[in-house]
Amino acid sequence: MGDAVVLYGVNSVFWSVVGALSNPLILVGTLVGLALLSTAGLVAARRWGWRPVPAVLAGASLGVVLGATLSRTRPDYASMTGANELSNVLLLVPLVFFAILATRKPLVVLVSAIGLSVVIELLQVVTNRGVCETQDFLNNSVGAAVAAAVAATLISRFPGRTAESASPDPERHGANSNASEADR
Repeated sequence: MGDAVVLYGVNSVFWSVVGALSNPLILVGTLVGLALLSTAGLVAARRWGWRPVPAVLAGASLGVVLGATLSRTRPDYASMTGANELSNVLLLVPLVFFAILATRKPLVVLVSAIGLSVVIELLQVVTNRGVCETQDFLNNSVGAAVAAAVAATLISRFPGRTAESASPDPERHGANSNASEADR
């Protein structure tokens, strides 16, 4: 019974996303956001020494979030239910998960994601691109918190390199890389 409920929920979310992307505004907004912000993720990774692959995926996720939430017209309904509620829970999950893997800063990322949810809800009202609902904010925050917990657990169990140590070693890759060992 439990598997059937999960499968139904996943199926509902899938068709909800397919339906949303059939709207040209949402599709174009999402693709533009995806392209621009995945590139911005790579630039940020290089600038701040983050892990590049998760940073690009976090940027792409942010592009999808902004494209999907801000490039549509105001819906005719006042509240989202069912699959759309689950969509709100899942909305920030990839962004938070990948941003934590990139930066190794779970609390900063979680607080930023919750702030982003507030900004999105307020922008939807100001731009007439959606409905500002407390439930959406709560659903986004729950999803972000779960993603943060999973990512924080992963980075604590598999520490690997920290974000700070991901930057090149100046002794090996700096200006002296061509100098012989005796010259150093």
